[in-house]
Amino acid sequence: MCECDKNTTSAVPDFTATGFEDQQTQLTTELAQLEGVQALQLKVCVGASYNSSTNKICFKVPIYGDVCITSPVAIPVSAALKACAETCGSIIPKGLKATVFLNGNAIYSGTVIGKC
Repeated sequence: MCECDKNTTSAVPDFTATGFEDQQTQLTTELAQLEGVQALQLKVCVGASYNSSTNKICFKVPIYGDVCITSPVAIPVSAALKACAETCGSIIPKGLKATVFLNGNAIYSGTVIGKC
């Protein structure tokens, strides 16, 4: 249950002194309170990989899993690939759109799952 109206703040613990074990228990309890959530908007940037034998760029999006697209350009061996994705739709996500970056430059942008 949201307690936003209390306007309370708390300090971030010093994990170097306390460790993470107590935090994991608290995190599990907080995640369990997501019952009743009907939809989530997702925005994420993740690393991507290239398979030269299939000419596919692949990346893993939380909740959606592995996504692969055909590369629109030749990818050099030492290239840095990154994919940024976000859900689309008003209340319930209807699809996932992504932009793939090669060395910081967008080389692909489009809907990869569903309809946007």
